[in-house]
Amino acid sequence: MNQSAVSTSTYLSKSKWAEPKASKSFWGRLAIFQGNSQLSRLIFWIFWTCVFIWVSATGLFFLEYPTFKTKVAEHLSSLKKAEQFVNQNASLTESKELSVKIADDIKTEDIDILSTYFYTIWWSVTTFTTVGYGDISPQSIYGKAFVILVMMAGFAWTIILSGSVASILVAQRLKEDQDSFDDTIFTDHTIISGWNSMVSQILSVLAQDQENKSIVLVNETSSDDAGIQSAVSAFDNLDILHVFGNYTHESALSNAFIQRAKDMIVVPDYSNLSQLETPDEQTTVLAVYTAKSMSENIRVIAHITDPEMANHLQRANCDEIVISDAFTPKLLAYHVTHPGSPQLVDTIFSPESQSDLQVHDIPVDLVGETHERISRHFKFRMSGLLIGYAIVRPGASLEEQMKSAGSGFMVEMIKEQLEREGIELTSDEKVFIEVNPKDDYVTNDKHRAIVLI
Repeated sequence: MNQSAVSTSTYLSKSKWAEPKASKSFWGRLAIFQGNSQLSRLIFWIFWTCVFIWVSATGLFFLEYPTFKTKVAEHLSSLKKAEQFVNQNASLTESKELSVKIADDIKTEDIDILSTYFYTIWWSVTTFTTVGYGDISPQSIYGKAFVILVMMAGFAWTIILSGSVASILVAQRLKEDQDSFDDTIFTDHTIISGWNSMVSQILSVLAQDQENKSIVLVNETSSDDAGIQSAVSAFDNLDILHVFGNYTHESALSNAFIQRAKDMIVVPDYSNLSQLETPDEQTTVLAVYTAKSMSENIRVIAHITDPEMANHLQRANCDEIVISDAFTPKLLAYHVTHPGSPQLVDTIFSPESQSDLQVHDIPVDLVGETHERISRHFKFRMSGLLIGYAIVRPGASLEEQMKSAGSGFMVEMIKEQLEREGIELTSDEKVFIEVNPKDDYVTNDKHRAIVLI
């Protein structure tokens, strides 16, 4: 499969070079160069560079006119001597005698103003570009002081000009990337808000699906971060977009196309936190509120480490809540009372494991049949073990619906696994789990089979 991964931290925005209002003044007319196009910005900087060179050349022309006039005479004499040396193919001795004669012929008084002024422009350009041939130096105190100012200003202007040209090129490249970016692939996609080490593992599980998926990462971790770069480029069948921003803000979620998203996973955000700091989980609650206010149909799954935040998430209408370490006490106890069962859980849910817990539609001709017959179907057709059913029902108390469903531990683990199976729910529906029902248990069209492959 072709990889299509995009990483970006900004979206199209209005240029800071706003279109100026018309003005009859010189500065108003000059401000027209500060248009919205990159070409106008470039013209603006070239214009002021030429002005700077002209001012420095003119100032030095008046301050050091005799010096530059003499230097022009010397320069023209040198050129003339070299030209005649080549044309006449004279010997070294003859060229020396000829040079004395020519030097006497070209006098300072013969140099016109235009030639001298052009030479000051030449000096101004070489000084402005920090080349500085050193072929001429000012002689007067005022000339030296003026040249010091020109050199300092030229050095500063070169830095400003280089940065401006670089910013123009970068802005043009970003604009080209944004113009070529196809946002239509981000429909029915998954948003992952927040950033920590588990995000890569979540992406790894999502990538195990055979079909391409579109993912948007929203966090305040830089796009240059090694973890972000690895996550964006590591999975061939995932189209991943990184949006830099605060995922509790509507602007960031809008850039993640939340109105077209199907699911949103909110994880504790460790962006810009030190190893000793912990994320504020009130941010998770606020993110759920914001997401639900922007899209009523989006399914939000929140991961928290503080169980006391669960009530706040329920009031925020969070669809699924995953609490860290919720199974740790039972897993530790099962290592003693039921050795092997914790290892079974690790094997099933490990990203490297070949075993997997999947949810499948019940064949149409088996809807309404007993659990025993449906179990035989999946056993012979898929070599799978039918563990139970995921049932879509109107919202009600989960505890009331699962009193006789079997192990609460297994129910929770299966329910967590269902999050990546793409079950579409309305805001008034919930998923309930029936684990290991009796053989005569009868299904209906609301049931989906949970199969261990």
